[in-house]
Amino acid sequence: MKNRIKKIGTNLLKLGVSVAAIWYVMSKISFKEVLGVFSTANVYYLLGALVFAVLSFVFSAFRQNLSFRNTGANLSQRLNIKLFWLGMFYNLFLPGGIGGDGMKVYLVNKYRKNGLKKNIGTMLVNRISGLVAVGMITIVLYYLSGLHIEYGNAAWIGIPAVYILYIFVLKFFFKSFLKIHAGLFWWSVALQMMQFLSALFILFAFHQTTNLFDYLFLFFVSAIATAIPITIGGFGAREMFFLIGAKTMELNNELCIALSLMFFLISSFISLGGLYWVFFPPFRREVVPVQSPEENYELDELSE
Repeated sequence: MKNRIKKIGTNLLKLGVSVAAIWYVMSKISFKEVLGVFSTANVYYLLGALVFAVLSFVFSAFRQNLSFRNTGANLSQRLNIKLFWLGMFYNLFLPGGIGGDGMKVYLVNKYRKNGLKKNIGTMLVNRISGLVAVGMITIVLYYLSGLHIEYGNAAWIGIPAVYILYIFVLKFFFKSFLKIHAGLFWWSVALQMMQFLSALFILFAFHQTTNLFDYLFLFFVSAIATAIPITIGGFGAREMFFLIGAKTMELNNELCIALSLMFFLISSFISLGGLYWVFFPPFRREVVPVQSPEENYELDELSE
């Protein structure tokens, strides 16, 4: 009961932070102008943004399967994509309770018996490699943008530094994943480049042709911000950082928020397809192995 109350309280707190952040953002911009940006958008560029966003999710699923196979879970790419899609739906639309990542950990262990701790490590390592790729791309975009900060010319040091830190973390905390560190990293770079192109096409759809790298720099900075689980699905945190960055870099507030909201809507549209796998679970044709009392206890611990 205490754990359930704690979960409800945590989710209500996240919802409150999201609502507060969105309220603050909307109080600082003209929502009418944001709607104006949406109303004049080029549909063909938006379709291109959708395609690149889908590719980013596919690449992310491939990275996930590389990690799962490293733990001994034998998942076909087709089954893995179904599982990944289901997790996307849970992460975005049902952020409470066990969550999308927890659901994947539970299902893979239930049907593959490769170990809960290994599967939890898979989720964590995927996020770590993703943050490394985002960090590197953000540094490159800093040099391409018009932003100049004190000692900013030394930012390139961050590129090898974050990779060395990445190797260090794997070596000392996730040693079994060290042998696939390069594959995880390059899949992460590939999926982030697809998100880069998706955001770029959204800007094109909004008829923006100048200061592109400035907006894309903010896009990736805000992506780092959404990695902190303080809001529902990152909603609100990205917009808040966009607003702060827009003021700092003297960019169009409404265009920044329109970019953020459009990417969120595209991601939500793709994730909504995962609802199908809620009713037709990815492993539905497989026999459930018999679980020992110890394994049931571990699963109970995971859901807490």
